[in-house]
Amino acid sequence: MAQTRNRWTTYLKQLQRKNRSVFLTWMLSYVSVLLVPILISGVIYGATLNVVKAEINRANQSILLQMEQAIDSQFKGIERLSLEMSLNRRISAFITADAALSDSDHYEIYQIANDLRIYEIANDFLNGIYIYYSNSDTVIARDNRLNGEELYDIIRFEENMPFQSFQQYFNQWYIKDYHSVVVSEENEWRPTVMYARNVTSTIMNEPGAVLLFMIDRNKLLEQATAPEEGTIIILDEKNRVIASTGDPLTEPAVQYDDLPGESGRLETGAAKSRLVASYTTSSITGWKYVITLPAAVYHQKMNVVEQLTILSVLLCLLMGGGVTYWLLKRNYLPIHMLIQSLSFKSGVAFNRGSNEYSFLEHALNNTFHEKEELHNKLNQHNNTLRSHFLQRLLKGQLDSHIPLLESFSAYDLRFTSAGYSVILLHIEHFGKFHREDEEQVNNKRLLHFLIANVVEEVARKSANAYAVELDQQLLACIVNHQLMSPAEQHKELSRIAAETMSFISDHAHVQLTAAVSAQQEGEYGIFQAFQEAVEAMEYRIVAGSGGIIHYEDLGGGDSQGSAPGYFYPLKAEQQLIAVVREGQLVKAKAFVGEIIQKNVTMEPFSFHTAKCLMFDLMATLQKVIGEIRIVGKPQDVPDGIRAIERLMQCQTVKEMQGQLYEMLELLCSYINNNREYSSNPLIDKVMKYVNDYYHDENLNISMIGEAFSMTPSYISKLFKEHTGEVLLDYINKTRLAQAKLLLTGEKYTVSEISLKVGYNDVNTFHRIFKKFEGITPGGYREVK
Repeated sequence: MAQTRNRWTTYLKQLQRKNRSVFLTWMLSYVSVLLVPILISGVIYGATLNVVKAEINRANQSILLQMEQAIDSQFKGIERLSLEMSLNRRISAFITADAALSDSDHYEIYQIANDLRIYEIANDFLNGIYIYYSNSDTVIARDNRLNGEELYDIIRFEENMPFQSFQQYFNQWYIKDYHSVVVSEENEWRPTVMYARNVTSTIMNEPGAVLLFMIDRNKLLEQATAPEEGTIIILDEKNRVIASTGDPLTEPAVQYDDLPGESGRLETGAAKSRLVASYTTSSITGWKYVITLPAAVYHQKMNVVEQLTILSVLLCLLMGGGVTYWLLKRNYLPIHMLIQSLSFKSGVAFNRGSNEYSFLEHALNNTFHEKEELHNKLNQHNNTLRSHFLQRLLKGQLDSHIPLLESFSAYDLRFTSAGYSVILLHIEHFGKFHREDEEQVNNKRLLHFLIANVVEEVARKSANAYAVELDQQLLACIVNHQLMSPAEQHKELSRIAAETMSFISDHAHVQLTAAVSAQQEGEYGIFQAFQEAVEAMEYRIVAGSGGIIHYEDLGGGDSQGSAPGYFYPLKAEQQLIAVVREGQLVKAKAFVGEIIQKNVTMEPFSFHTAKCLMFDLMATLQKVIGEIRIVGKPQDVPDGIRAIERLMQCQTVKEMQGQLYEMLELLCSYINNNREYSSNPLIDKVMKYVNDYYHDENLNISMIGEAFSMTPSYISKLFKEHTGEVLLDYINKTRLAQAKLLLTGEKYTVSEISLKVGYNDVNTFHRIFKKFEGITPGGYREVK
């Protein structure tokens, strides 16, 4: 016992160590499969038991039904015979006879007795027929004549039944029923069955006769075959045994009241004497026909089925368990060998308490992860190498001893056509990708990746294309297309550039400028095309940002050459100084715009020419700054040095022009604000009031008039006379001056700035800002 206990303890510990192992999972799976036939055997066992029970009950019910039909058929024959006898003329005529019988009455009795013999012979189910006449107290049988007391000595309903009760039964007006009675035989009372029916007299209130049919109880069960070791019993409503194939004196094993319903099955009795009773009910007499069987006999066949089922289950467990263990060991061996091999080669120890599949999954995931990392690193190097190659290809810096076609194949570049063009894309601002933190570098990379993929995808609708980053704001795209006419080439490259710029603007809010080269033939024409695109991009300073510049549209001139049509004479400079000193901003802007327009329309107008013109104009404004210093307020004079620094950062003529206009506004505002108006101190107070309350949205001429107890029209007229400026314009300029300071930073949105400077409606702010500044608030912030 101790060794067995130790063996089971060791086995349980092994199972605990393998609680996560696939070994235990497989074992449970095989055991689950093994349980399937066992469960099926259980289902078959239950179904078989039901079938056997149903078959036994069906056999018993068949016997009972056969017996019921036979007995009820005899009962119906007796009822028909009683009806025939009640219609017999002699039997019904004798009802009128009285107690003093005449000779003719005796003769009638003889005739009736003969009729009774015939009736008894006609139905062998009968053991005798009696006719009781109440009027004459006469009982006629087939071989003798009796009176009521003599009949009482022969037949009783119960052995101890009083004569008065017996006599009262025959005095009923209507009798038609079956009775279990006792008959005196050899000084003993034997139970039998009697059917009684009265014959009504034709005379009103005259007592009639009663027909008594004695049924041979031994013949009731002649046609019923009792099962082996079984007993057939007929019980009446008073639980009396009408007939039985067993000992008639033995107390019945079941009671009439214990048998509910018309038919069924009942199991009763103690453990060792337990019986199973099947029963049905006669539709004529209401008696119960019962077949009783010992429970052991009844369940004998079911016990056989149960034993066979248990035997099959044991065989399944024995044989299935052996096969399960053999298959488990055989199937686990390969995965065990695989685990050992992987553990040895990978250098990772396998814990025997772990799950083999988890170990395999972890090992495979690590392998795939390493492979993916290696693949990504190779792709990154390939992309870097290809980008470096494309940059050198564009700049004409390739090694001459390596054929271009071999280099194209090595870097997976497919140039299949003879025509080559280059599109340069310059990023004007980064839109959604603009950040002030360290994420800006990643955002720029992401934007470059997006632009490169978009332009390649758009171009590949009709040609092969490869994009490469040149610097933080410039990308180049080599377009390989079929040789075509200049017009067709111009149209196709314009489509590529336009679709790319539109997509990037719609989805990233990034503005691009495109420069397109002319068409070149052959791979070695890529360098020439790149140079043409660069020259076209330099013309962006004149054409402005956000458009498409074609090299062919430049007229083939040298955009880097001299400018023979340069226009800015000394007289023009003197006129500009005079206008600015007078503080006439509108005239000054118009004069500067006219000078720029005259120079721009003179072809060619190069980048260097534009910068020379802008610096000359800024130098003129520097002269004005030197001449307009006012004693007492030198610190308020605009800083010309800062203006020149901002001018040098401009990349287009439009941006330079904006800087000039901003300097003109500052100068003219300074000049107008520092005019001599000491003769009327009220104007100082009005201007101070505006500077203090410019942020109030209700500030207007009426509010100022109320503050100084003057009518709005009078104070406006007084202000115009002393300053030369409309009071409402002065309010707007004061607000816009503060707004421009706020727009130079990123702290507030345009809507917030509008509220801070006194404009409740942002649309009004946009309209007034553009009216005085010539640009929208958003555009002003982007320029800054």
